[in-house]
Amino acid sequence: MKQLARTAVYWLSIDADIMDLCRKCTAYAEHQNEPTKTAVHPWMLPKKPWSRIHVDHAINFMGYNWLVVIGSYTKYSCIHAAQSISTKSTIDLIEEDFAHFGYPHTIVADNAANYRSE
Repeated sequence: MKQLARTAVYWLSIDADIMDLCRKCTAYAEHQNEPTKTAVHPWMLPKKPWSRIHVDHAINFMGYNWLVVIGSYTKYSCIHAAQSISTKSTIDLIEEDFAHFGYPHTIVADNAANYRSE
């Protein structure tokens, strides 16, 4: 807040005045003790191609449903037009990629219903 204020205005006691304002602000007092957000931990770079893939559906993009599979090492993407986003349809499309590149060590998905189904 102090840094933002300094970009717009200046007076000698700007820092002290902002701190004083914050101490008196009820909205600030309500939210100051909320838990801190956890740090984002970046993915480690895989040691070889196709060892970790990320999978997701782009639903109703340009009038179609798409299954997007991206290899983490090379960033190579496989994009499939999907007739359905069901579990069976998703598995069938991913198996096409497995036939070309082999099975990955790790598959990362957003835990949507089509990834959790039997």
